Amino acid sequence: MRERLLWRLVPAFLAGAGLLLGSAAPAQAADEEPLTAVAKADGTSRTLLLGGKPTVVRGIQLTGEGAPAVPAFSLSFGRTALTGAVDYADIAWAEAGNDNLSAAQWVIEHGYPSVDRSRLIAAAGVKVPPRASAATVNLLLRLGTQAAIWKRTDNVSLGAWRAGAGLGAENEYAVIKKVYDHLTRARETLGEPSRAVSFEEPGYNDAPELVINGPGRMALKVENGYAITDSRYSGGTWLITEVGDGGGVAFVRSIDPEQITKVTATADHAVVPGVVFRAEGNPAGAPLLTPARPYGDPVSGTFEKMYPKFNGPVPTPSPSAGGTPTATPSASPTSTAGTTPTGAPGDGGGEGGGLPVTGAPTGAVLGGGLLLLAAGAVVVLLVRRRRLRFSA
Repeated sequence: MRERLLWRLVPAFLAGAGLLLGSAAPAQAADEEPLTAVAKADGTSRTLLLGGKPTVVRGIQLTGEGAPAVPAFSLSFGRTALTGAVDYADIAWAEAGNDNLSAAQWVIEHGYPSVDRSRLIAAAGVKVPPRASAATVNLLLRLGTQAAIWKRTDNVSLGAWRAGAGLGAENEYAVIKKVYDHLTRARETLGEPSRAVSFEEPGYNDAPELVINGPGRMALKVENGYAITDSRYSGGTWLITEVGDGGGVAFVRSIDPEQITKVTATADHAVVPGVVFRAEGNPAGAPLLTPARPYGDPVSGTFEKMYPKFNGPVPTPSPSAGGTPTATPSASPTSTAGTTPTGAPGDGGGEGGGLPVTGAPTGAVLGGGLLLLAAGAVVVLLVRRRRLRFSA
């Protein structure tokens, strides 16, 4: 009886050790179910000079189950034929048979419509043709992005406008070429997007305290604490209210260090540009596709852990980020005995804006660890003595 009781106490000791040492696990995400969609031509077309030949590029739209139709990008230049409505299902990048998707992903996330239209026009040095409608300009920006994607996936280049090649108005074609040139100026890469939110603690020197992976940009909500920047590199300690896929949070600090701090990241849509779809049965002529706009239900994930106390003034978003927080902590800091928290991020406080203190307090960790090791040794000795007295 005594032996059974002792063995029941062991998990409790281990759980206590985990809390004291600050270990935590993110909420488990549900398994990602397969996605299905229907693709068909959207009725738009334009002739571009691709690979030295005038080529008709037809727009494609993708309609996910229970979702509105969104424009789609082709990830296969040599396979551009869609006859009627074609059933598609999502696949992993490893199944796509193209090693250049990471380079295409960078183009997608820096092209249109991922980037705001006015920002892309300014960055690419585009001169908008007079009297061009908004719909026409949007199509031209998307075609420039599509051509840049094919440059990365298939190494097909977009040529300059040429008279008599059926390329349409020269000033409109110039928009497409400017966007293409802007997006292919340097070869950069991004990783495969996820449909679920997950968290990592890198743990190496000068690493972010928390890295968040998920579908596109995510809003951050912190209960009992703040997600903040590193003042050494950010010109101040600023509140972090949103993060992109793979983005890092320099520090997480609590309001009440004796309570769990909960970090929740939420994306507006679970399916984002970069998720690859392949025609069911992989028929000849049907290209690999990815949505040009996100769609689907919101998705979120939560990470819980005990963090050191934040001893500085209530942080605010960086003035360069707009000045208005898009997400705020669900609790506000309170001071006890009429004192006002001062100092830099971390539980050491101090004056003069010292560097943030990362991790749990070393003294408390070591002391608690020694106590737990001693308790564990006693448990083991008692159990072993009990076993030595066993007789058949």
